[in-house]
Amino acid sequence: MKWLRKLIFRKPLGNSIFDVKSRLIFVFSVIALTSSSLVFFSFSLYLIFNENTQLERHLRSFESIAKDHFILVKDDFSQLGPYVRAYYSEAALDKELKSLLPYEEGVVTRFRVFSEDGFMVYYAPFVESSGARVPLYLVIGSRDIEFGDDSWNILMLISFGLMAFLIAFLRFSLHRLFDGLMSPVSELCEQLTANKEEDFHVSERSIDEIKALKHHLNTYKQMKERLAKQEMMFAKYASHELKTPIAVVLGAASLQAMKDDPDFQSKQRERILIAANNMQATVEVLLSIVKQENVRDAHQLRPICSQDISLDKYYKKLNAGVQILLSVEPDTQINLPPAVFDMVLKNLLDNAIRFTEQGKIEVVVTSNRIKVIDSGCGLNEEAGTEHGLGLLIVKRLCDSYGWTFSLTENLSEGCCAELNLSC
Repeated sequence: MKWLRKLIFRKPLGNSIFDVKSRLIFVFSVIALTSSSLVFFSFSLYLIFNENTQLERHLRSFESIAKDHFILVKDDFSQLGPYVRAYYSEAALDKELKSLLPYEEGVVTRFRVFSEDGFMVYYAPFVESSGARVPLYLVIGSRDIEFGDDSWNILMLISFGLMAFLIAFLRFSLHRLFDGLMSPVSELCEQLTANKEEDFHVSERSIDEIKALKHHLNTYKQMKERLAKQEMMFAKYASHELKTPIAVVLGAASLQAMKDDPDFQSKQRERILIAANNMQATVEVLLSIVKQENVRDAHQLRPICSQDISLDKYYKKLNAGVQILLSVEPDTQINLPPAVFDMVLKNLLDNAIRFTEQGKIEVVVTSNRIKVIDSGCGLNEEAGTEHGLGLLIVKRLCDSYGWTFSLTENLSEGCCAELNLSC
């Protein structure tokens, strides 16, 4: 029992694998002792509470023997075996048994069964061959037969044997348990600490939950890398969206210094105002995404109609023979602020125009759906890369305002960019 004393008198345990193992050994030992004791006392209580039932069955089993014995000896009293007495008349009963008359027929009546002088009486009258009715009283003492005496030593051996088996099996079980559970955890901890580029891995003997943890860690790692790439793309897109109007402003300002013509000066000022307004809208959208200020008004609906959507600035970008068709459902209301809606539509149309050389571009707007359908080259690998860069901002805006975004290829030609409001 040296290991038990070490567990009791050692310093407080920490949370290392060795300390957890020591705690488990102690807990398993307590469980083994407790379960063995429960087995022992359960069987003991079962024997105690069922001893009288067994004694009653033993008494009933002498009914046929008593009847056959009476036919042979015709006596009022017989000793059937070392414990059972048979009385064949009320006169033959001793004083105490007479004082308790009458007895219920066919029932074993118990008297003071938990006392040392307790007894049971089984009244089972019968009719002999001559037709005479013979009263039969079978009597046995409550403590004459102790059914538990022969089983007590067996119970003790079973209980102590079970306890010894459980404690002996403990260390082997814990060794297997820690090999299958704690070793993979230690491996994952070392891999996390090392912060290496390769994916996390564990042995094939690991339990399914550890393998699932490894899978999720690899998924989160890939997600982290993907988000980092998306952040770079987002920064690249933001830089592009801001550089273009700034270049327009600088160019127009430089041109203003070249001519004093009022019409020329007015035209350059108009270019500067348009570029500044576009840049302001872009900055508001980008700040709304970064600061997540749009969450407060994500459920505020705003009416929109065909007159609110200006497509003039896109016509000059179209290839020859390509037309834009706009359809807005009556009484349409959406939760996208004007600046956000313009930014979304701008990205969808810019991508559709870039890949559509002939045919048409359809814009469909309803309260819960926005679709831009083009007849361009579809989703090949090269186009997919360009689409991914241009439409990253659209996905960000959709996530912020509760919309889902999908880009699918049409069955005939071209592709369909679709936004759906989540329920």
